Amino acid sequence: MLTVDKIDKYFGHHCLFHEASLVVHPGEKVGLVGANGSGKTTLFRLIEGKQEIDSGEITLIGNCRIGLLRQELEESHRPLLLETLEGDPELSQLRRERATLQHTLEQTEGTPPTSVTDRLGEVDHRLEEIDAFSAESRAGSILLGLGFSKEDLARPLSAFSGGWRMRVALAQLLFSRADLMLMDEPTNHLDLESVAWLEKHLTRMAGTLIVISHDRGFLNRVTRLTVALENRELIRYVGSYDSYEKQREERRRLLVKSAEKQDQEIEQIEQFINRFRAQATKAKQVQSRVKHLEKIVRVKRPPAEPATPVIRLPTPPPCAQEVLALKGISKRFDDNILFDNLHLKLEKGKKVGLLGPNGVGKSSLLKIITGELSADAGEVIPGDRVKVAHFAQHTLASLNPEHTLLESAETSAPSGFKEGQLRTVLGGFLFSGDAVFKSVSVLSGGEKARLALARLLLSGANFLLLDEPTNHLDMGARAALQKALESYKGTLIIITHDRDLMEQVCDQFWIVGNQKVTLWESDLSHYLEQVTLQEGEDNVAKSVTEGGESSTPVKRGNKEMRQETARIRQQFQQATRTAKKRIAQLEKEIQKAEKDLQLVEERLAHPEIHANPDKNELKSLVSQSGKLHAFLASGMTEWEALSLEIENHEEAANQAMAEL
Repeated sequence: MLTVDKIDKYFGHHCLFHEASLVVHPGEKVGLVGANGSGKTTLFRLIEGKQEIDSGEITLIGNCRIGLLRQELEESHRPLLLETLEGDPELSQLRRERATLQHTLEQTEGTPPTSVTDRLGEVDHRLEEIDAFSAESRAGSILLGLGFSKEDLARPLSAFSGGWRMRVALAQLLFSRADLMLMDEPTNHLDLESVAWLEKHLTRMAGTLIVISHDRGFLNRVTRLTVALENRELIRYVGSYDSYEKQREERRRLLVKSAEKQDQEIEQIEQFINRFRAQATKAKQVQSRVKHLEKIVRVKRPPAEPATPVIRLPTPPPCAQEVLALKGISKRFDDNILFDNLHLKLEKGKKVGLLGPNGVGKSSLLKIITGELSADAGEVIPGDRVKVAHFAQHTLASLNPEHTLLESAETSAPSGFKEGQLRTVLGGFLFSGDAVFKSVSVLSGGEKARLALARLLLSGANFLLLDEPTNHLDMGARAALQKALESYKGTLIIITHDRDLMEQVCDQFWIVGNQKVTLWESDLSHYLEQVTLQEGEDNVAKSVTEGGESSTPVKRGNKEMRQETARIRQQFQQATRTAKKRIAQLEKEIQKAEKDLQLVEERLAHPEIHANPDKNELKSLVSQSGKLHAFLASGMTEWEALSLEIENHEEAANQAMAEL
């Protein structure tokens, strides 16, 4: 599908790629990872042909169609459904041509030209081949899965904000029939429910995918190969992101060991040369070692690992046991009723995740709690000594660009807070040393997000309202924030599309929708299963909340249905247990084979192997290399077949639960 062969790419004197190589096979789903600024997005531009490589070659097989997630859509008054159909240029071109040909036939008197009728037949045949007659249905299904309503499909693109337009761009890509999809942060602007749908869609998709994402869980659930951009090279690892991390650590250990061994060898050779350089009787041996030294291919030491980020949250001040009470809250925007006579209570120490698609009122609920948004009726009653802090995307825009980090932190801290205390909190959010004197105006989006979170905690809050706190954060900072929130002793309500964060941090879930807020008594996985199974319905929140009168979070559910769901899940586990064990075993065997192959190829790279008249070792190494390549090919084939088997069982289980 894609071959990247020893490419170099420079920006001025800065080298992004040096003799980087990569092969991606048809049907593979690849996660592209690497530090910010390492060149991931640049690689996409090079593959697409938008930028030139300095040397090397990038090859795509046949007439490979590349699909790229566009960051902007041109202003358009076309309905969303028609806008999505534009994602398949061939379909749009053929339909326009067919309309022109049909018009020509209608205007022709007598026998129409053979060229027109022949071409019309060819166009109709091709339209049938690409399944044009189900195009609207397929495009609509994608839009519904990404969170649009049936009514939205007829609305013009110009009626939607930037975040929703990005969903249309994603819908165009998914509809495009591209052979190779390049996705750069596709989960941005999506809610949790849409991300779950996208994960299902991508895992079942037959095409090839390379995706850049800071969402570790998304990569684990979607990709089966990981390509790391490290030290200006592209390194391919078999397995998900978690598997990659383990392999990478082992590879680093082996590289360091090989480099140390090589350093010892070089040191011994240099000592011999320096010791006997002046002795005529040793001239031949010295010259031989000099030539050997020149031919040694140096093992590249891996770059030093950055320190693992750790965010430390201060202990929140004490407060009353009942942190919040909402009594009779109602809120509407024109004809859109968000809440009607809403009653809620929240106890101290609870960590609540808000569920429900965008637009049902999750962010508005947080604003009503803080007083940023006035309710039309009802009362918000905070508990005694409760201090609320709200993090949202507008929080970043409110930072004073002229302040230093230290000054910005000081404006949020209680009076009397000393510089050392401020530095301690900032250090807990990965700002240390002279970094605290940087101007806010030069901070990246991720740094601003961390500064805003630090200011939140400095305010002395014991009740946090967090609206998408991981936006702009890289993978390391996300992991650090997740651990910090897990150990946080205060109360919080969070909105996030990061599934792992929601699962690990929250001990309770509230579904917002149908003008109510309802407690979800099961786990997050079950909720997301229900959402993805109800593709085409409004959302799961509606079906859950329609069952009762009160809008106070209460436990609901059918015992028999839960038992049947548990039985189906148990059957799924039993049916896939053997395959999962074999996959785990295969991944270990493949990892070992790749390490062995690396050692064999490193040995084959030594010139003395080929110069030695005795070819036994060379023959043995070549034989080992062939066997290892053959095993890796068969192992990957078996691994893919087992993965497909598990996916089929999962689809059957989901269908069974949908029929309950």
